[in-house]
Amino acid sequence: MFEEKLSDEIAKLTKDQLAAVMHGEGGALCIAGPGSGKTRVISLRAARLWSICENDPGGCEGAVLTLSFNRPACDEMKSRGLDFIKKMGGKDTVKTASFYTVHAYCLKLLKEYFREVGVSLPKVLGPEDSSGIIEKIYAKISGGTLLPQDEMKRLKSFVLTEKGTPDFDFVGLDGETAISVLREYEKKKQELCALDFGDMLALSLKYLRKDCRLREKARKAFRFTQVDEAQDLSEVQAEIIRLISNGNVFYVADDDQSIYGFRGATPGMVKSLGQNDPEFRTYKLEKNFRSGGNIVGVSSWFIRANSDRFSKKISAARNTSGKVLVRYFGDVDSQAAFCVNLLKRRAKQGRTACVLYRNNVSAMPVLAKLYFEALKEKRTDGSADGRLLLCPQVRGDRMLFSDLEYLKKLHKKIKSCEDESSLSASFFSAAPLPYDIYRRLKREKIVDLVVGESFGGRRPFLRGAAASACETIVKKARCADDLLRLAGEIDGFCSGENGGLVSLSTVHSAKGLEFDTVVIIDCVDGEFPFGDPKKDEQLFEERRLMYVALTRAENEAVVTYPGRCGGRELTASRFIEEITGDM
Repeated sequence: MFEEKLSDEIAKLTKDQLAAVMHGEGGALCIAGPGSGKTRVISLRAARLWSICENDPGGCEGAVLTLSFNRPACDEMKSRGLDFIKKMGGKDTVKTASFYTVHAYCLKLLKEYFREVGVSLPKVLGPEDSSGIIEKIYAKISGGTLLPQDEMKRLKSFVLTEKGTPDFDFVGLDGETAISVLREYEKKKQELCALDFGDMLALSLKYLRKDCRLREKARKAFRFTQVDEAQDLSEVQAEIIRLISNGNVFYVADDDQSIYGFRGATPGMVKSLGQNDPEFRTYKLEKNFRSGGNIVGVSSWFIRANSDRFSKKISAARNTSGKVLVRYFGDVDSQAAFCVNLLKRRAKQGRTACVLYRNNVSAMPVLAKLYFEALKEKRTDGSADGRLLLCPQVRGDRMLFSDLEYLKKLHKKIKSCEDESSLSASFFSAAPLPYDIYRRLKREKIVDLVVGESFGGRRPFLRGAAASACETIVKKARCADDLLRLAGEIDGFCSGENGGLVSLSTVHSAKGLEFDTVVIIDCVDGEFPFGDPKKDEQLFEERRLMYVALTRAENEAVVTYPGRCGGRELTASRFIEEITGDM
């Protein structure tokens, strides 16, 4: 029964997918382009290998170990892999096919090792624990100065990654301060007798290298190993996988989607796989089942500007053409209005749409306008709650309006002006609206001063984007206190209760996802690509990030850039010209 159903599933595969699924002994790399069905290949291959090992375990306790880069991907692989086995008549409890993230596998390995040597495993700090400690250390070192959220994120990445070189190119944080935070963080871990996720990797590698019994035990645990998203592995993770496997490692990767350089991942690591193994095999999945032909064509043309990459001939499996559009807007506010209108149209059509951005601050102007559009929709359409229809799912880190120092200071300024007006107002005169006060404060340059005080060293574009979003709130407020109330309501608006029709996401957080329509915003110099990449590899990674963004789209990809933000003239991203070169 199982073999028959397995054969039926295998018969549905393309020629290239079939070749990858049928790979058995020995090392291999499967280069899987966007939308090429890699999850199906990995899951079905796990089921096939499980079947083989049920009859011939090959001297190992388990059949196949599948490792994924992050928990969501791991959960999906596990669900689909075990479902394949169970629905085809396999056992209800499949203990010989296991699915882990690399970190979870290392934690399991360390627990067993420490138990065998009779030593207690130190406390393991979760991401939230480590994050909180780093924030407190920075606050102490800086004398209580707040670090903008995007800069704090980069500081945490530096402290928590296995890379050892600080690389900060923004005002507000320098390498010396970052190293001080790192040293204090290491001291704090020693005080707590605790490990973080980076330590788990380092210790696992250390013990695997020095203890041959641990290595042999790991190698006998599973006959086959699969690695998903291998382009996201750091050198430490890749070495751990090499040490725990017995040579039967099947890597699935796409060097064009390597976007985690800040975590130590490099596409060069993928190209190094199998260099000293003449029996190493390479497979390619070059058929894109997700996107329309134009999207596939433009994105494939775009990524070819990167050198030192695997040669690929990506083609579209679907007959639909797909759209790739480039739109210019006068300012960030107009760009946000366009995004909201497009999101609303797609939601009413029952189609998924996502606004993608390089930095989480870029979401703020869109979120503010989306919330007020949802309220208007509710008032004009009694058959549906607009807040439910347009309620977005926000992926990745968020900048909360209620946390903005700028909005709090603006509230105090407007509140003070309101109080003065109320004291001098006659019986018949009405108090000025917050937006009237705001415009006066803007003419008097007071708003500019508040912006400077509140955002400190944040890049001018991001200061302007956040200020523009707050201006949307000011326009809707009926009194000063409305600013804080509305800020809290917008923050609570993002729950994704509409089933995921509307999404906002950083490009990093959207990796692996797909949407009918994608809008990639703020494509201006300094933002996308980020900074002023002077090294080829920096620019290559930014280009790979744009490639990932474009290939999330099924039927429509819109690339937008505003001409102004915060009173500054902006220049279209160099990627705009590269994208339009094949349109």
